Amino acid sequence: MGNCCSCQDWGLGLFQKEEEPPTPEPKLHAKKDKGDASTRTGKASYSAVSPDSIRILAGNPDQEIRKRSHGNGEQKLSLKQSLQQSIIQTPPKRAEEKTEEYKHDIYDVKEHGEPDFSAHITPSPKFGFHMHGASVPSVSTEEAPNGQSAGRSDSGIYNGWETAGNVSSMHRDRQEDDLGGWRRIGGEAAGRGGGGANGSSTGGERKRNGSLSGEEEHQPTHESNERSVDVQPPPDMPPRAQSLSFRSHREPTTLHVPSEEYASIASAMAAAMAGDTISIGEGTYYESISIAAVDVDIIGVGNRADTIIESTSKPVLSFRAMKGTVRNLTLRQCGGGCECGVDVSAGAMSLEDCDLSSHSDAVILVRGQNTRPNITGNLIHDSTGAGIIVTQNAKPVITNNDICGHHLDGIVISDGGDPSVTSNRIFDCKTTGVLVKAGGRGTLEDNDISRNAISGVVVQDRAVPILRGNKIRDGLGKGVDMSEGGSGLLDSNEVSGNVMDGIILKTGANPTIVNNKVYGNKGNGMYIFEGGMGSMEGNDVYDNESSGVVIRSKGNPVLRRNRIHHGRKNGVYVYLNGKGVLEGNEIYENRMDGISVKSGGNPTVTGNMVRDCRGKGVFVHEKGLGTFDGNDIVGNASTGVTMATGADPTLRRNKVADNKGHGVCVDKAQGLVENNMVSGNSSDGIHVRNGGAPEVRGNEITGSEGHGLHLCRAAAGVYSANHVHANRKDGVTIRGAEGPTVTNNVIFGNGGQALNVCDGGTSTCEGNDLG
Repeated sequence: MGNCCSCQDWGLGLFQKEEEPPTPEPKLHAKKDKGDASTRTGKASYSAVSPDSIRILAGNPDQEIRKRSHGNGEQKLSLKQSLQQSIIQTPPKRAEEKTEEYKHDIYDVKEHGEPDFSAHITPSPKFGFHMHGASVPSVSTEEAPNGQSAGRSDSGIYNGWETAGNVSSMHRDRQEDDLGGWRRIGGEAAGRGGGGANGSSTGGERKRNGSLSGEEEHQPTHESNERSVDVQPPPDMPPRAQSLSFRSHREPTTLHVPSEEYASIASAMAAAMAGDTISIGEGTYYESISIAAVDVDIIGVGNRADTIIESTSKPVLSFRAMKGTVRNLTLRQCGGGCECGVDVSAGAMSLEDCDLSSHSDAVILVRGQNTRPNITGNLIHDSTGAGIIVTQNAKPVITNNDICGHHLDGIVISDGGDPSVTSNRIFDCKTTGVLVKAGGRGTLEDNDISRNAISGVVVQDRAVPILRGNKIRDGLGKGVDMSEGGSGLLDSNEVSGNVMDGIILKTGANPTIVNNKVYGNKGNGMYIFEGGMGSMEGNDVYDNESSGVVIRSKGNPVLRRNRIHHGRKNGVYVYLNGKGVLEGNEIYENRMDGISVKSGGNPTVTGNMVRDCRGKGVFVHEKGLGTFDGNDIVGNASTGVTMATGADPTLRRNKVADNKGHGVCVDKAQGLVENNMVSGNSSDGIHVRNGGAPEVRGNEITGSEGHGLHLCRAAAGVYSANHVHANRKDGVTIRGAEGPTVTNNVIFGNGGQALNVCDGGTSTCEGNDLG
């Protein structure tokens, strides 16, 4: 609207002089001179932005949009026209003209559609602004107010003013304070007929960086040529509009601190404009830096250790602009109870080669939906909390930093945080190297995570990270600890040298763990318990002080095609109602048993190679269960399979061969032994004793150094349809047994008797072929 009497007082408050310009300041809202515009000098007419326009630009879609009536007829305007008439410059009116103002009625949003303010808005010479990418109703040349052309201009400039903020952020996130504002593009407006692209013009002439008023153009001499104006909006204006600011435009420059012009970083920030660089000399600065509406770079130019910025009670650096770089500084938050040392809540800043520490919780807090900083090459150390916290869907890139010595965690990722964490060294933290929780995500690649006090990596509470190619080593607790529904992917990591277990999965954790090396840990290689799950495939688990893999307390993982070897105890240990599927694994050269199952453990073990262990190949005892199907159990130092003390497993279609003891030993146990190949073992093929009562059927028992089938010491059970042949001693010996049933077996070619019942043994023998 024009500078009418109804807005004259407010318009006068729009512009305030910041510094004395080289030429006399023109009078604002000066009384209109008579005569042609080319005869007027030293005067300018400025447009006042209406409260309605600022409400709209501030992203208040619920604000009433209006239609206007003029003269005798009412004209219903489109949204675009309404915005144009609210912001476009009109010449100053005579007193009699000021009394004829537009009348306002309610704009029907349902009829015209809700405006789309998701685009960046810049003013244009004719429309007053551009909405790049926005959707607004069109306006024809005939509809344009005051006879002005409605043609579009792409200059993005309106009478020397352009936007300095991003309207889309205003509209989407009303919790943020920064709305940007307008920038003055050098020069002064004069004349009545609508200004030039970057100044004012007369007679249709346009010229940059000056005012054309019929006299010689003034050339600025000060480097910045900066003139600031402050908006004093009406009290009923939306709070989001309060941060609109207006600054003059100039080419990016470097502001030096300390200097005669700028004794502090704050004074340089106050003068800085988009694209400027603030150069910080060596010294200690007791300040809190806020980079909000203006994209600037802050660079230390001396020795990093001697260029220090310290703050108490506030973050030493707060960043929420679109972009900017902070480099080569020492940033210290020295206490006072604030949340963090560096607070990044918007934009894509670069934080490079700095030394950062904090005595108030975290060193760096990264938060917000579209917050994507690059944090590279820094030393991030010695906080009272965490090194870096990534939360609220932020997506920083964290690369090649040293993150160490924190009282809590090195990196914390939560609430949808999704960082890329690559090639960092995360060490000597008092709890965890990396904690991913509460739905956190993230990709961690090629990091060295070492010497942390409790765990190298913790994943919990529905977190879903990707860990690839990391070294998680030498921790004082566990390597990787996953719980409470945590999942994700562990791929090609090395988990080694930790004081406790390499990888722990519990309480519903369900990750995919592939191609990792888990070795040299002082506890177990992998420990799955309390309902932990997970899929482990292609891992190399070896040389751990306890067992390679332990499954207990309803743990139920799937292990496929892993190598589990050279453990100081068992290869796989399943107990206390643990379950799990073991398929196609190679389990070898462990100091105790290849697979040990007890106390209600009930795994499904299929197609594995269990070989060359120093104890038993498979040991099922103390009421252990399990199904063992199609495995090769060979070359173990004791028995191939032992079933003892209440065990009741199923052995089906296994090859039990060349073990140094019995092929299968059943002692005070039951179970089903069916269709197995039992051959070449150093003692008996199948040995049953001490009240053992299995069902043994359809097996081939051959080449044993002892008896083929030996039943003794009150053995019982049913033995049918077996082929027993070529054993060194008797085919079947029943010694002191109490009533086993031996039927329909084929017994031939053995070194002793086909069927030998002795030492008071009793049995039922029917239908056997004794060759």
